[in-house]
Amino acid sequence: MRRLFSISTAAVVALSATAGAQGTVIKPPAPGPLRPYVVPPVNIQTLPNGMRIAVIEKHSLPVVTARIQVDAGAVREPADKAGLAVLTTSLLPEGTTELTGAQIAEKMADLGAGFGTSGTFGSAAATVTSLTDVFPRALALAATTVTKPAFTVADFNRIKASSIAGYERSMSQGANVAAKIFVQSVYDAKTPYARLNSGTKASLTGLTRDDVLNWHRTMYSPATTTVMLVGDITPAQARAAVEAAFGGWNAPAPTLPALQNMPRAVSGTRIVLVDRPGSVQTSMSIGQSVPAWDSPEYFAILGATQVLGGSVSARMNANLREKHGWTYGAFSGYNPLAGVGTFSVTSEVRTNATDSAIAETVREIKRLTGEAVAAEEMRDQMNNVVSSFPSSVQTVQGLMSRLTNVITYGLAPDFYNTYRERVAALAASDIARVGKSVFTPNDLTIVAVGDLKSIEAPIRALNLGTVEVWDVDGNKLR
Repeated sequence: MRRLFSISTAAVVALSATAGAQGTVIKPPAPGPLRPYVVPPVNIQTLPNGMRIAVIEKHSLPVVTARIQVDAGAVREPADKAGLAVLTTSLLPEGTTELTGAQIAEKMADLGAGFGTSGTFGSAAATVTSLTDVFPRALALAATTVTKPAFTVADFNRIKASSIAGYERSMSQGANVAAKIFVQSVYDAKTPYARLNSGTKASLTGLTRDDVLNWHRTMYSPATTTVMLVGDITPAQARAAVEAAFGGWNAPAPTLPALQNMPRAVSGTRIVLVDRPGSVQTSMSIGQSVPAWDSPEYFAILGATQVLGGSVSARMNANLREKHGWTYGAFSGYNPLAGVGTFSVTSEVRTNATDSAIAETVREIKRLTGEAVAAEEMRDQMNNVVSSFPSSVQTVQGLMSRLTNVITYGLAPDFYNTYRERVAALAASDIARVGKSVFTPNDLTIVAVGDLKSIEAPIRALNLGTVEVWDVDGNKLR
């Protein structure tokens, strides 16, 4: 075995040396034409009590996953009750009026089912996955956590304390502080997206069990609930299972006002610094508000984000990591959301390179808005998205993730049917168009969380815009 390894290693070294001597660069082949792939259609039904059912059939394995999604996410909660929606969903699996949390977990385990709850800005949800033959029972059990939660005093106190501890633990990491301050800086103060959906220590401390009881009573209703099902199930079977699980649920529908999500008005680049004394690296988030899911420029913005920092071979990582060695990684992201979204470049860089990394990031954003993307770069970066799409929807969980976007953000049921084709069709001219119409490199929000005494003066010397110093809680100090 050792001799074979030595021979193989020698062969590789010899081949590498030959290639280097000849000065040749071996390039991967160009991507071929797209192979046929059909995203299964979405079947949507509405029950007499107002509950919607959305079904995607996938019969390759005897598995079904369901997501019970209620329009009771953090965008609906009062500003002074931040974290209430997520705290409520965290309490759902802790017990019903008939079963304790331990009994629910034991019954799910007996069925071989996976179960959990989650809360986001857009929704509150319970998810259950099981084999087809036991799925109706697993769904019925999951339904009781949504329709009949107990919210005992002991469970409330324990989960609330855990949530506060989770917040404090999260804020011990610079990247999380930067993300928190970034959204607070980008969004209008009255927009829910300007807050953490899971709340802060201060907001969570102020929440009471009565807040949770009232929230559930007023916001959880079949009229604002969609049950999404993906897997080895037909629309008729799905309807029968949902009717059996939720047939007796008739909570009144809440009045849901239209969402008013707005960006903060900007005039010139704004730099927000947060002190993290002694930190050997700086966590930075640089970006702006951008159009949301419903924008006709969605795919062009996605393409621009991919070119800038959507992969390890994209511009940001090539610059900050490969060329300069300031970071282990630098990437960009597009978070569309509802009404208004964000674009950002994030990285954690060496303290003594913070100003340089910020300057290079701004330069790369400006380059994106003023310089045409080369054909080869455009092809390679779009192919990263296109080639990975089929594998991302091979599992019931992957399909459920896409279906969740369709339901949460009101996308067309066939939105993903031509997703990869629309990405593949993007051209450099599309990137140039949104570069000029969407991206504003002279009106950026720059957040840097690091050792203030080391980074403040060099950042001010860049003269990129106004500089402010905030604390971790988002209060402006100077």
